Amino acid sequence: MGLEHQQALSEVEKNQTLVDSFKQDSQRTEGVNLQDKAEQLKAELAQIASKRETINDRIEAIKEDKDALGQQKQVLLDKQSKLQLKERDLQAELRFAKTESNRLQADLSELMKESDSLKSLLNNQVNDDQTDRLPHLQAQHKEAVQRKEDLEQALVRAKIQVQDYEGQLEDLEERLAKAGNRNEDLIRQQTRLEERESQISQSLRKFATQLAEDYQMTLEVAKGQASPLDNVEQTRQNLQGLERSIKALGPVNVDAIAQFEEVKQRLDFLNGQKDDLLEAKSLLLNTINDMDDEVKSRFKATFEAIRESFKQTFTQMFGGGSADLILTSDNLLEAGVEISVQPPGKKIQSLNLMSGGEKALSALALLFAIIRVKTIPFVILDEVEAALDEANVKRFGDYLNRFDKSSQFIVVTHRKGTMSAADSIYGVTMQESGVSKIVSVKLKDLDLD
Repeated sequence: MGLEHQQALSEVEKNQTLVDSFKQDSQRTEGVNLQDKAEQLKAELAQIASKRETINDRIEAIKEDKDALGQQKQVLLDKQSKLQLKERDLQAELRFAKTESNRLQADLSELMKESDSLKSLLNNQVNDDQTDRLPHLQAQHKEAVQRKEDLEQALVRAKIQVQDYEGQLEDLEERLAKAGNRNEDLIRQQTRLEERESQISQSLRKFATQLAEDYQMTLEVAKGQASPLDNVEQTRQNLQGLERSIKALGPVNVDAIAQFEEVKQRLDFLNGQKDDLLEAKSLLLNTINDMDDEVKSRFKATFEAIRESFKQTFTQMFGGGSADLILTSDNLLEAGVEISVQPPGKKIQSLNLMSGGEKALSALALLFAIIRVKTIPFVILDEVEAALDEANVKRFGDYLNRFDKSSQFIVVTHRKGTMSAADSIYGVTMQESGVSKIVSVKLKDLDLD
């Protein structure tokens, strides 16, 4: 059995070794396949980026051609406007020249009639009077002939100018027609360029959409990962194989990257807030510690001062004995205070074991001890000595007078000993139902002797 067991274990170890070897081979094969797929994807991205670059270059070229055509069109429009203005000017000059030619023609006809009339007069002169007028008529005839020649020359010049204007007008009309045809050609070219630009932009958007849907990346990212292609056909076949593999993977969350970025930004923001809070916490803790130290220092100093003052006031008010204030804990911020007193002739005991008068007098001793340490300008006491006997009331009243330089006391009382120690007394009476009356007396103004 032992031998069979060892053989079985050995067989299991061999099988495990084979399994591990198979896994390693499988992982290496899968790694190689993934690397090949990655290279194929890079090749395809390079092709897409190259197409995009070509399209961008064509778009820039179209834009440049479009701008150049626009400039040419504007130049032609300016020339056309100038030619139209010149045409209107020439037409106006032509109308003026024709009008002047007609006028000269009419004047010439009139002169010819006048010349014929003069000739007739010259031929028909028979008497001496007419003979005397002959030189004058000859001069008029000569002047008429000269005017005729001048008018004929002016008419010739006007006709030549009219013909020149007509030639210029024909040339302008021809140039305007050519400019119009050129303008129409430019408009057609511009329209074709705009259509081509629209087609290229649509193709570019199609590439961008394809990249986003198929590979979840932008054109800028694809351009950064692009590399030259050696074999386009082989790359296309590899791409088809990769597309089939991608489809076999099932649905993909295309928003995962955006969601990751959003969550990462939120995490960075929260981490920043966390750091701020930790820094604020540390600052607050340091401030609290500083305040605790200050409170402890002030409390300890004030407590010791009140403690010593309480020992004195207790002895003075009781006529002897001793008293002390004791902290219940070493932690000054949380410790309570115990009052330990020993009236004259008695043992040290707690306040709970004392009589009402002793309790009241001890409390007054503590109050006066606090006032001695921290002067209070204004104090109101309401029948605090009610439980005291006459001797202690007298002692209480005398003790009040020790503070009349620094504090003012208002005491509500029915005890004569307290009243006798007062500077002023105010009494309230009700002689009539519902009507109160205040009576005041200043004892220092009275002659008690």
